[in-house]
Amino acid sequence: MSESKSTSSQIARPVERVGRTINLCIQLVCFIVVVVAANYLSCARHQRYDLTERHDFTLSDTTEQYLESDVIQKREAPLKIIAVMRRASPHYTRVFNLLEEYQRKGGSKIKLEIIDPIRQTDRTLEIENTYKRPYSEDMIIVDGRPSEPNKSETNNEGNDVTSTKTKSTQIAVNSQPDKNTSKKLSAHVRTQYVSNLYLQDKRGQILAWQDEDIITSSIIGAIEGIPRRIYFAADKAILEANKGESPPWKNLAQLLWQQNILLEPLRIAQIESIPKDGEGFALIGPQYDLTKKEIEVLSEYWSRNKSSLFITIDPQVSIPNLKVFLRSNGITPLKNRIMTVKDRQAISNVQTLFTRGSGVTESLGGKTTMFEGSSSSLEINENDNSLINRRIRPFSLIQAIDGYWGETRFQKDEIEYNQEEDTASPLHLAGAVVKGKANSDETADLVTKMVVISNTDFLATRKTRPEQADFVKSSVNWLIGREDLIGIGPKKLHRYKITLLDAHDAFISQVVLVFLPLASLLTAMIVWNIRRS
Repeated sequence: MSESKSTSSQIARPVERVGRTINLCIQLVCFIVVVVAANYLSCARHQRYDLTERHDFTLSDTTEQYLESDVIQKREAPLKIIAVMRRASPHYTRVFNLLEEYQRKGGSKIKLEIIDPIRQTDRTLEIENTYKRPYSEDMIIVDGRPSEPNKSETNNEGNDVTSTKTKSTQIAVNSQPDKNTSKKLSAHVRTQYVSNLYLQDKRGQILAWQDEDIITSSIIGAIEGIPRRIYFAADKAILEANKGESPPWKNLAQLLWQQNILLEPLRIAQIESIPKDGEGFALIGPQYDLTKKEIEVLSEYWSRNKSSLFITIDPQVSIPNLKVFLRSNGITPLKNRIMTVKDRQAISNVQTLFTRGSGVTESLGGKTTMFEGSSSSLEINENDNSLINRRIRPFSLIQAIDGYWGETRFQKDEIEYNQEEDTASPLHLAGAVVKGKANSDETADLVTKMVVISNTDFLATRKTRPEQADFVKSSVNWLIGREDLIGIGPKKLHRYKITLLDAHDAFISQVVLVFLPLASLLTAMIVWNIRRS
């Protein structure tokens, strides 16, 4: 009997092994099916989450709406974004993730290509030949041509690539643009250098990223084609600044070009009327007052529907005629300087606050910024009945914080607040004017707009503060009727300093180099022992 039992048990073992083998095969097949299904679903339908503290890689609602609009989705040819970047670049990861988010939101209508000029030399040379843009530093090319061009068209249009770094309005002695920088470039191709995507301080440290703002503006410019024009009075502005600085109009031209707007010079003294093909007219820190004839030209332009004025004032220059024109529209530049006293020293740099409730400062309301240089206060008559009857509505955009006043005797060495002579808070540094029925849907597109800033020095420096650059862009977009682009501001970098003592450093090294490897080895031995038994 014992032999028969042992024989039966020996016969049953192969059957048990077969069952285990079948079970293992079924589990393996199910595992493969689950893995394949999970990968398929993650590729076809996946949701991306930005886990950074301040959502650095999340596109703004403005950009997402534009990428999902019919302008992008109903294009015949996909929009091409070509990034020629070194993988070793410290900005590669950020730019790559941001461009990948553009492609994800745009779907099949945005074609993204990342080229490493070191590893892909042939493709880099092909891009250089196609777009006639030699590689000198990392750059992003946006090709928004409405249809796929053939090779001959590509070579011809390739000469028309525009760069923020090289494209700027240049004024010679005869006020004509410089030939080297005013080549008529392809209206549907834009080039942006990666170095233009961020703002730096004097020490070279990155203050903020404006990558989404510039890339979205480049996409809009590539699709729109011919840039919009804003004329400015070149015969009233400072054309050349001191060594090491750029004149205000040049910095403004660069900011506007990022929005696909060309700042074009003209001499207001030599024209009868401002050209009608412009989206607006600018007076950038006029160094001379306007004559009566020039005021008539300005008034005639202001009387048109959909006209736009952008004015920055130099408080050191007397402009009585221009002041009368501004006063008639509810904004009066006062003859003072916004100042305060700290440690018995007069301070002219003004800490300001962006006001809330206006479309211009939609993304900046409540934030602060420092205006350097000379600033005068603006008197804004928001509740003037005569202006209301004329359908003119002025309102404030920027105010000085508490502690400042408008000093009338600013030329003295020692200043103090005088209640009878000086201007008390609130002190306005920037204001806007809307003329017409802005609340009516039928006439909302016909209103005229104006922005006045009582400081020009903030444009004269090379390193304009991020919030000020955003304010200028938002103001201009509001003036020309592109309110949809207001709200894409620069993203500041937040640095955190962690202080580690030598004992803490030694403990971290021991944990990483000793304890973690030993814990892994001990866990592996325990698992191996359990499986062996």
